[in-house]
Amino acid sequence: MAAPMLPRGHSVRTLRARRPWLCGALALGLAGLLGAQEGAERAPRRARATRAATPPGIDGRLDEALWQSAEPIGELVQVEPVAGVAPSETSDVRILYDADFLYVGLRFFDREPEKIIASTRERDQQLDADDRFKLVLDTFHDHRSAFYFVMNSAGSKSDALINDNGRDFNRRWDGIWYGAARADELGWSAELAIPFKTLSFRADGGVWGFNLERHVGKRREDARWSGPTRDTTIFSVGDAGELHGLEGLRQGIGLDLVPFFVADLESDLVTSDTDLFGEPGLDAFYKITTNLTLSFTLNTDFAETEVDARRVNLTRFPLFFPEQRDFFLQDAGLFGFASFSNDVIPFFSRRVGLSPAGEEVPILAGAKLTGRAGPYNLGVLDVQTDDLDGLDGQNLFVARVTRNVGEQSTIGGIATFGDPNSSQTSGLLGFDATYRTTSFQGKKTLVASAWALASDNEDVSGDDLAFGAALEYPNDLWSWNLAAKEIQANFDPRLGFVPRRDIRKYSGEIEYGPRIGGTIRQLEFGVGTELISDTADELETARVELQPLGIEWESGDELRFTLEHDRDEVPADEFPPPSPGFEISPGVFIPVGEYDFDRYRLEFESASKRPLSINVGVSAGEFFDGDRLETGLALAWRSGALFTTALEYEQNDVDLPGGEFTTQLARLRTQFSFTPELSWNTFVQWDNDSESIGIQSRLRWIPTPLQEIFLVFNETFDEDGSSVVPLFEELSFKISYTFRF
Repeated sequence: MAAPMLPRGHSVRTLRARRPWLCGALALGLAGLLGAQEGAERAPRRARATRAATPPGIDGRLDEALWQSAEPIGELVQVEPVAGVAPSETSDVRILYDADFLYVGLRFFDREPEKIIASTRERDQQLDADDRFKLVLDTFHDHRSAFYFVMNSAGSKSDALINDNGRDFNRRWDGIWYGAARADELGWSAELAIPFKTLSFRADGGVWGFNLERHVGKRREDARWSGPTRDTTIFSVGDAGELHGLEGLRQGIGLDLVPFFVADLESDLVTSDTDLFGEPGLDAFYKITTNLTLSFTLNTDFAETEVDARRVNLTRFPLFFPEQRDFFLQDAGLFGFASFSNDVIPFFSRRVGLSPAGEEVPILAGAKLTGRAGPYNLGVLDVQTDDLDGLDGQNLFVARVTRNVGEQSTIGGIATFGDPNSSQTSGLLGFDATYRTTSFQGKKTLVASAWALASDNEDVSGDDLAFGAALEYPNDLWSWNLAAKEIQANFDPRLGFVPRRDIRKYSGEIEYGPRIGGTIRQLEFGVGTELISDTADELETARVELQPLGIEWESGDELRFTLEHDRDEVPADEFPPPSPGFEISPGVFIPVGEYDFDRYRLEFESASKRPLSINVGVSAGEFFDGDRLETGLALAWRSGALFTTALEYEQNDVDLPGGEFTTQLARLRTQFSFTPELSWNTFVQWDNDSESIGIQSRLRWIPTPLQEIFLVFNETFDEDGSSVVPLFEELSFKISYTFRF
């Protein structure tokens, strides 16, 4: 049984703890003292790009003689399962370029090519089990941010933006680039052509950061070109090597025009009303310099955006749903803030263009300035929304500036203005500082951060600050973190996200992961805790989570057992009479008071490299003044690169003195990837709370990297007794084309 944070029945309700700013001073002071321990700079690994007389054909074959003129970058070094040794399979990677493109040719030899794993051809998919490579380009050589490209042997392409050495990872970024891959009797090979118009970089070209990692699926083996240590990942841009030889790069005038047209047919099947809408729009991107981009959008539309996955909320706090819309995800990392937690997000782009009820608010126009100027990183966004439901359109503004300090550290500030749900004056100001090194005690990673924010709203005053600090040691054998923050009662960033106010939160976690060899790759042991008091230091929530055993086998199967003790208070000031307390389910209340309860969880996940994988979890024990049994099951079937499907089911059986209830949630996904350019995905969801079924089916066709076509069908059904009644249908068509100058 997990040891309770405080003894049961403890009569003292007041938690006397040191102020969070002392923790912040300690974190930054310690980071400063440790800065001297970074040690001598490690000589970076170097590769050279060769100027190509003619461009290679991008077909994945590598049979052109010009590839032989390029210098190999050298062999990779194994990271998993045995760090520092030669990989089991050899690789040959070469880099060419001309004035307009960077070309990368990759030959991955494999003695068992019939066992190469490729689960999809579709763009922007998770490729965790697949044979694949990851390519990182730090085009500013700032040791912090990079462009990220991934391909598998079937030609599935993914890309992303890395910021702050992977603490911010923007998977939704879609760049224009060309790539092809093919498997053969030698293994598999791939070719990439990345336009310099897609990238931002220093005007003088010069040295870029570069790294590459290969994954061999059948052995779950990773081999990396630079920084081959388990204490970092390929997202650690500061550990990348160097790419030399790039000269005379050309971006044209740096203008992308992306006109699009959207047609939308909506049918209310209850009232039999049908509406047909059609409207053009335009996105434009202009590179003021090679590293600073000005973007415009008119009549912004998000018809192709995937619907949110439904979730069950058994807390009294709002859930966080991530941004899904491409316009806001482009360069989103430049707006990131050092708090790096969902407790405080000073700018949350879902506040723009979405009402609190999730209804789309029309965006008339928007402008965004993103990029770098010398040591400064800039993100400025201004959006004008349209009128909706009696609320006048609002102008919403955010500006974020950071300055690079040293090798991997930053300081910065943020400002927002506007309230998407009110015409009242609203704003926010803040600053943050992050210290990071991967040379602590030799080759270990250490991160320290501190931040402070102040909101300024017309309808409230006083107690409107938030601040905190954290110290992290995210390494392989030992990993730990400490954090403290205060969020005052009236702190309210109208363009941000804060689920809980008037709190002081202290958290810490330590994990130990020894490697014992044989059939077991790694064991996992850990303990984590958090304390949350109000700003008068009265304890509200305490949690201890103990993982006495976690096992990761060489096969990829994983087993974890955890124990959890919670102390939580349902405060009277949040639920004053005549309310009986927190309504957790319709008609079921948890009364005002203090609660202590213990829970236990067992989870097993089979290796995703198998055609059929399973994830099953059971959590049982006390829950406030009753009991709760939580069960979850996920099945995934991968028949090859053409078709995959996944089924997920979650159920909570809750038995409280105030009543019993059961929550159920089911999701079904099917994915057909006919080619790397043509895919068809369907997402079906059902839950017994809304008693509705939602279906979204999306056909995506990319005739060329410059053109994209979506056909999206949405339908909602309502459960009516034993029958299902259709409520709403929507069919959307969107076509866009990029003109590059």
